[in-house]
Amino acid sequence: MSKQHVVFIHGWSGDKTSYGSAPDLLQAAGYTITELHLGRYTSGDDQLSVDDYAIAMEDAVHDPINNIVQPFNVVIHSTGALIIRKWLTLYYKNKAASPVSNFIMAAPANNGSRLAGYGKKLPWDWGNKILYALELGSLYTWDLNWEWMNADLHAAFPGLRLHHLQGTLNDIDFPGLFEKIDNFFHVDIPGFEEEGSDNTVRFCAANLNMKGVKLGINETIASNPVKEISQIPVTVFPDRNHFGNKHGILGAIKDAADPVFKTILNILNNNPLPVSPATAYPPFSMLNIRVVDQLGNPVEDFITRFYFGKKEEQNMIEIVHRYENNEIDCFYLKYTDLSQITQFGFRIEENIIRNATYKNSNTIDLINVKDGINFLEPGKTHLVEVMIEKSLNRIAFSLDFP
Repeated sequence: MSKQHVVFIHGWSGDKTSYGSAPDLLQAAGYTITELHLGRYTSGDDQLSVDDYAIAMEDAVHDPINNIVQPFNVVIHSTGALIIRKWLTLYYKNKAASPVSNFIMAAPANNGSRLAGYGKKLPWDWGNKILYALELGSLYTWDLNWEWMNADLHAAFPGLRLHHLQGTLNDIDFPGLFEKIDNFFHVDIPGFEEEGSDNTVRFCAANLNMKGVKLGINETIASNPVKEISQIPVTVFPDRNHFGNKHGILGAIKDAADPVFKTILNILNNNPLPVSPATAYPPFSMLNIRVVDQLGNPVEDFITRFYFGKKEEQNMIEIVHRYENNEIDCFYLKYTDLSQITQFGFRIEENIIRNATYKNSNTIDLINVKDGINFLEPGKTHLVEVMIEKSLNRIAFSLDFP
């Protein structure tokens, strides 16, 4: 029986060297070179978006010159995850069978990267539409992730099996250098040395296992259905990082004994896959908050206040980074042991902007042991949309009588 095709899709600014020796090793394992397709896309083109590449992916799959037979396997690196997920969403959401058997995500940027915010500031053609999608708290990943959560798309494509391979090595040679540059030039480029990341993507931002909830005015998590993507197996490689031929999750693959390559081969051969426990995850989570008014229109300027149930619990969670991306605020949380926290949450404070008043929300518990709320989990991204009431004063609108 011939083996299924394998399609490799690289990340932003990547190329076929991103995969190390994996393609050659797969050929040696029986995946002939005519059945191996190295995905190429011009990720540095400012005019092209993730959606454009998803359309191009569909064209490439059906181009006779590529001779791709469905179902096939996909191995992606970084940004490639967004392209394949969008392609599946656009063309195969309601089909009887998935065109992909195994979707292997190596260091996927499912919830963006801190570095994207810096990359799009560079004064040359770097693929800014891609970088906007890759920013922390981008509306693009927000919408795509909600579409997957609302429709349970991770489990809705018949025959599709998802796998996540993630390095957790942060091995910058000059620790503290980027923070010094930040302080001197007032820029934001410490993502390379960020704790809980693989030098580029945070573990919790890569993890497609995630949760989300949308709250109406004065609603709580306890009274609303929580959407979730779950049960996607994650395999952690503590000695691998995002890129490069020294420690890169794919780029460092040199021979068949490489643990990442052996894992990929086991997946393709449908062998049991070792799944890493949550204790192997870096102790960080992400919380993306979006605020809308009573008509569903986004509120870009809002104030978030966090609270704890007990004073001594304030040292158990630290907000190590906040990124404001228009209508979505992304909070990067470091914790010691979430199971020891009795209560943790936030509220949106009242804010007056010119002639409009945005009223405060109620308190929103992310953790409340007494009420059985355990929304915040280790190593995941959490999406919370909060609706608040907006009112205008009389200066903004009034009726004159003769």
